[in-house]
Parts: sequence; C-alpha cells; structure tokens
Amino acid sequence: MLPRHLLRAMQPLRSSVIRPTSTLSTQTPAALQCGRPTFISHRLIASTAAESSQQTESPDSSVRPSADPPSLRTYPYTLKQGRVVSAGRMDRCVHVDVRHTVWDDFLRKSYPKVTKFRVSDPRNSLRHGDVIEFSSGYPKNRNVRHVVERIITPFGVSIENRPPVMSREERDALRAEKRVAKLARREQRRAEAGIPSSETPGHGKEHIGRIRRLVLERTAGASAPTAGEGSA
Repeated sequence: MLPRHLLRAMQPLRSSVIRPTSTLSTQTPAALQCGRPTFISHRLIASTAAESSQQTESPDSSVRPSADPPSLRTYPYTLKQGRVVSAGRMDRCVHVDVRHTVWDDFLRKSYPKVTKFRVSDPRNSLRHGDVIEFSSGYPKNRNVRHVVERIITPFGVSIENRPPVMSREERDALRAEKRVAKLARREQRRAEAGIPSSETPGHGKEHIGRIRRLVLERTAGASAPTAGEGSA
C-alpha cells in the first residue's frame, strides 16, 4: 500500500468527528431549530386572517336593498371564432366548426383538429357559411353553452337584411325581464292559493350557494362562542 493511502486509511471518518454545538446553534436560524412550532404559528395566522376577512365581508353581502332587480349569475367566458356549418335545422341554434391544432406529446408535433360546437342564435341571424365570433358561459340548456357575439364575415345574405345579433347587455336585460315575469307569476299563484309570502320557505331571499352557505355557517359558529364569553 502506498504511504498516502495508508495515511488516509488511518484518519477518522467525517461522521465520527464531534463538532461543537455552539457553532451550529449560532449559524442555524431559529426556524430550523424549531420548525414545527413555526409552521403551526403560520397556519394559525392564516386561519385567523381568513376568518377576519370572511367576517368583514359577510355583513356587506347580507345587507341588500329590497328594491334591487333579481340577481343573475354571471359566468366567465372565452371568445372563439368559427364557421357555421349547419343553420336552419334547429330553432335558434346552429353548428359551428372551430379549426385549431393539438399537440401530440409522443410524436412532439402539432396536428390540425376540427371541434364542433352548438351555438345559440337568439334571433336566427346566422346563415350557413358565416364566419362568426361566439363566447362560452351561456348555459342555454344541457347541450348548448355558447352564444353568438358578432358576425365577422357574412355569407350569402348581407347583415343589413338579417335580424340584428343580440349584444351581451341586451341578453342580460332579457334575462332580468324573464326573471321578473317569473316572480310575478309565482306571486300570483301563491295569492290565488291563499299562501302568504312569509310562510313560504326561501321566498324573498337571495339564493345562497353551497360554498357560501358553508362559509357563513363556519363564521357564525366561530363568532358564537366569543359572544357567549362576552355575555358571561
């Protein structure tokens, strides 16, 4: 064995070397020495901040004037462009083809693809061959969730000779009008049956979804013990 190899074999291992703990305590931060309490404190701080924000937001959402129009749900939407391939077979609904590309992870290439959508046409303004722009977030029924926004390029008949395409504001106004008429019919049926509105569960109240109801119940349960302790 060479002398240098013999000298290296006689040296102690690094793991067996005892190092002073004072240097480690001075160099390591407090978060590494006591990691578990710091995580608990951060978690508690986040939960208390979330509860305080929910408590501040709940009074504003619960207090609503009675003279407001009926609340309508607003959906997020995206815009797409496509060509009408079938019009006139269904009332106020057309088929639109959207050409795009899909990426194949195995071959590492993009391939063309055609996706077909059913688009709502409230005024039967579209014709076969039109290039249109339509948006999502309009659940007309189970199979139709898109609506036409504008005609980019008409085909055959000019835009002036067709019914105008409804804008988003016009559609929202029509939805509010239908909701008011629905509530009026409900009031009329209850008046004919002799049922007062106060005895009807949920009547005259704003619709509260499942997530919002759980948040309100949690905030109410968290504030109840504090109120009891204050009275005691």
